[in-house]
Amino acid sequence: MRPYSLPARFALLTLTTALAACGGGSSGNPGNDQPPQDNGGVQQDTRPDTFAFSAVNDADLDTAYTSGAITVSGINAAANVSISGGEYSVNNGSYSSDAATLENGDSVAVRVTSSTAYSTEVVATLTIGGVSADYTVTTMAEPVEPEPPAESAIKVDFNLNMRHSVGGESEFDRRKFITVHASNTENDWFGGNSQSAGAVNEDPELMTNFLEGYDVYFGRDTGGMKWQLSQLPEDGARPGFIDVDSAITNGGGMRWNYTKDTSTKGDLIRKHGHRAIDMVVGGQQHPYWPNGDDTGMGWSFSTTDTDTEPFGTAVGHYMANFLYEYFNRGESDEFGQPKPVYLEVMNEPLYELVDYPREGTTATTPQKVFDFHNAVANEVRAYRDTWNQASHENVLIGGYTVAFPDFEKDNFNRWEERDKLFIDVAGDNMDFLSVHFYDFPAFQGTRQLRRGSNIEATFDMLEQYSLMATGARMPFMVSEIGATVHSMMNDAWSPERDSYKLRALNGLTMNMLERPDQILKSIPFVTIKAEWGRDPDTGMPYTNRLMRQKKEGNGETGDAWVYTEFVKFYQLWSEVKGTRVDSWASDLDVQVNAYVDGNTAYLVLNNLEQEASVLDLATLGIAGNSFESAVIKQLHYDDTGKPVLDETSVTELPQTFTLNAEATAILQLTFTDAITIDNDNMETKYYAETYKQAITAGEKISFAINSVTLGDNGEAILRLGVGRDHGKSLTPSVTINGNILSVPEDYQGYDQYYGGKGRAQFFGVIEIPVDHSYLSENNAIEIVFDDDGGFVSTVTAQVSNTSTPLVRGTRD
Repeated sequence: MRPYSLPARFALLTLTTALAACGGGSSGNPGNDQPPQDNGGVQQDTRPDTFAFSAVNDADLDTAYTSGAITVSGINAAANVSISGGEYSVNNGSYSSDAATLENGDSVAVRVTSSTAYSTEVVATLTIGGVSADYTVTTMAEPVEPEPPAESAIKVDFNLNMRHSVGGESEFDRRKFITVHASNTENDWFGGNSQSAGAVNEDPELMTNFLEGYDVYFGRDTGGMKWQLSQLPEDGARPGFIDVDSAITNGGGMRWNYTKDTSTKGDLIRKHGHRAIDMVVGGQQHPYWPNGDDTGMGWSFSTTDTDTEPFGTAVGHYMANFLYEYFNRGESDEFGQPKPVYLEVMNEPLYELVDYPREGTTATTPQKVFDFHNAVANEVRAYRDTWNQASHENVLIGGYTVAFPDFEKDNFNRWEERDKLFIDVAGDNMDFLSVHFYDFPAFQGTRQLRRGSNIEATFDMLEQYSLMATGARMPFMVSEIGATVHSMMNDAWSPERDSYKLRALNGLTMNMLERPDQILKSIPFVTIKAEWGRDPDTGMPYTNRLMRQKKEGNGETGDAWVYTEFVKFYQLWSEVKGTRVDSWASDLDVQVNAYVDGNTAYLVLNNLEQEASVLDLATLGIAGNSFESAVIKQLHYDDTGKPVLDETSVTELPQTFTLNAEATAILQLTFTDAITIDNDNMETKYYAETYKQAITAGEKISFAINSVTLGDNGEAILRLGVGRDHGKSLTPSVTINGNILSVPEDYQGYDQYYGGKGRAQFFGVIEIPVDHSYLSENNAIEIVFDDDGGFVSTVTAQVSNTSTPLVRGTRD
């Protein structure tokens, strides 16, 4: 607070000026109280008459305000002018904050930008010839959110005493979902790099503070295996294969160094090794695809393709040796880092090998890429150690790591020619299906998002067909999630670009959490510094980074490494843990989840809408347990698009909550006693015996979902995967066992048409509530559309059997 108010200052300045103007005259200058100088000339007067600016109250937030102009008077020479906290304009000129001089009669106006917070003043002080005045702008008081009428709020229920298991899984596994696309051995954790010699981390304990402070686990490494390959010569007796003796030597050195390095770096790497016990490693197209690419030592992988040496055998041979020679070999082995659990054969192979081959190379076919997967997997599994023991039985192998799972493209021919073909060719030989999910919020003038109904339809199709083709649902490795902001791809770093990626990370993570029984890992594509991805022509850094240099920030200087906005994802989720409990929202566009750990509950909310949503919260199942306090984190986005992570504490149990546009909030509720979980919601998913049925107007499409287990209480959702041109109906007539179902008009996520600037076609899941009493062990579903075109891609039933009846959305 200032020592005295503006009126008091004004009065003081007026008095001072009046006293200076009083007094007797002097010889030769009866009207001036200054002594004569310059041979009797007039004394220079650079101290003006007092001036003042009218204060502004009740101002809008983060808005520029301009004062009324004052006219400088009372000086007869140029007077110095300066300003703090704002800018000024002289005689309607441009605004500046630089010091200058003024003449008598000049007009001056002051400009400031109001605070981004409510009830907060911003003060600019203009000083002319030693006389100062403040221009004060105070923002409005925070509006009181009126209690919404019940019918306008989205109802959200949390039954904290009811365990929610999905396929038998009910624990929040941070090792699966709160991960970073990095390993504990990366040099990026330890300061500078070739692009910024001498640059250091602003936080000298970066690795520990990030991993332990936010409880983050390592996810994937696609560079280490390639680097080690570049150090290996060719086998002189077997062209196109690594020299195994060199791999034994190099790998042994790596294992010994990992365990015996006593440097600070070595200690840190081992300290965090427990966060890397289920890593993913994978190959890239180059040099793993056998087409003559140099491995780094003047040779390339064998291109032989025979019955005894299928195409890709040499690559599998190297990967098998890498997994054995460079990692710890089990409980009896004291050397080496934890062995990876997952091997992805190749990262996003079809994009470059099939769709956009490099200049001078010939496109291959999906069939050959999938045959390559089989050859690599077979060679890895066939590996035997010195004692002829199988060495990689604990390694799960998968692919094909699809970058763009656009199954509906070309009337579902994309599905037939790629993803279905992969399952047909290699499904029996793969331990998991590997897939990447990215939102494209700004792609060639369109907004193409995955989060919501599209990702649900994609998963359902992979689940249902893999079950039909192999006899079991294949698990998923989601080794990258995120967003690519094409319109800002080549720009310098900005918080606004990171914000689009944060929206995607949170929305996609909420979709992943719906499949804890089937997803092996979900990895946000967040690298550490990624100087390997810096554009060699423009020098622009890679876009998906946890760290940036300070000088990349607006108004910041220095080479030190600091966090990008990506850290807010990890800060938001840093405390969540425990047993999943029942949650429900009346609107699919509010994604909800909840976990209980001891006396603490974590309520997770994500808004898929582009406007704020008012939520009516019911926290149930806590009878007799006193509420103590709540910490509320909300990651939202200001008017400029910058991410803002707010954290507030309250002492009353939240009943109404405003979830900002595309925001994610986690409410951490603390109770006096441990929360008793004494009821169960056991969710199981069932699949129709057929899939991908063409839609013909007026014709019934029949599906059967059999062998459903039903309890006395519960609820169910019939999920229809639908792929159609925009403008076609998404509300068919549907019956189950002869009972007519009410088909909702809404579905999860944004309108995929988006005014003609969305996805090329609609592909998503329509979720239809089903009365539990309508179900039986064997179920007949009939679907009728009133127009032609497209496909019903899948039909599944999400059935929950509960230990007690559930009543949704009721309020006493």
